[in-house]
Amino acid sequence: MSSPSAPPEEEGDNIIRSPDLPFVSAIVGGLFPGRAIVVSGMVLPPFASDAKRFNIDLCCGLLIDGDHMDNKALHINPRFDSGGGWFSSAPDRMFVLNTYVSGSWGAEERFPNPFEEGKPFQIRILVCENYFKISANGKHVCDYPHRVRVDQIKTMTIKGNVRVDYVEFQPPIKRGPDGKPMLAEPVERKEQITKIDRPTIPFKTPVPPGGFVSPQRVKFTVTPFLSAERFSINLMCKDEWLFHFRVDMPNTNTKLKAAIIRNSTKNHGVWQTEERNFGKFPFSKGITHDVLFTAYGKSVAVDVDGMPFVKFTYRDGDDPSNIDAITVEGHILLHRFEHVA
Repeated sequence: MSSPSAPPEEEGDNIIRSPDLPFVSAIVGGLFPGRAIVVSGMVLPPFASDAKRFNIDLCCGLLIDGDHMDNKALHINPRFDSGGGWFSSAPDRMFVLNTYVSGSWGAEERFPNPFEEGKPFQIRILVCENYFKISANGKHVCDYPHRVRVDQIKTMTIKGNVRVDYVEFQPPIKRGPDGKPMLAEPVERKEQITKIDRPTIPFKTPVPPGGFVSPQRVKFTVTPFLSAERFSINLMCKDEWLFHFRVDMPNTNTKLKAAIIRNSTKNHGVWQTEERNFGKFPFSKGITHDVLFTAYGKSVAVDVDGMPFVKFTYRDGDDPSNIDAITVEGHILLHRFEHVA
């Protein structure tokens, strides 16, 4: 992933990695001039999400939706609407800011959208004395005057057509022994990387205690054989598949159609309901591909060749912290396995 989504080198409770969406978080210590929030991730491509917008809201309470929701001091809403034609208005693809106070939205402030679908993004919201200074991918976008006092902001929310790699609060603040906010020392995070080159297939490797959970990720560099029919990558818990990712390669001779099946098992190997929908089939025989699994709270995201592909939500009762093995099977060459924990 390109630089806008590169994670910071140090972290503590001030950094939340790979959150599931919709995301809601209290802002420990609140906001004040000089404090900033950074949100970094990927705008999903059109085939990966039905939503055409995302929003980042700074809210004055926990009621974030509905007819009686609390005030929203800042509503950031990048739009990627499609369509438009003879009988409809032009699609809205602007970067829109607004505030919600006492049951009503204020006047929108609109700017050219700095983000693109299918590309990494980063937003930094810096609190100044009289306004928010907002930058996107390292470039200043606008200054948005405060319409609500910043000391009233309690929570933040994110939802829409994005995948969030991390949310960072700068400077880091934690609650002290007396329950009051205090500056926190950043904690250096050391990644543990396991690389295995050209393992034999079928391949199986243990997952350390604690399972496959955020912020872990695992990358498979694979080449389907020219004669390949199918291959699969699996996250296992003992004899159960918590995530089964199977790729069926097309074959005109046997009339086998391209398919990508996601599933899981329960009760000693009983398969559950298959998930088959996807956009463009991304694999080709004899071509090398990178497949990336990224752990989220209750789901795993799959990228193929650097592009978001699908997201699988673990089934009821399945806990990714119980994943104890990763397996690869089928008609492929596995050039490299790389696990980052």
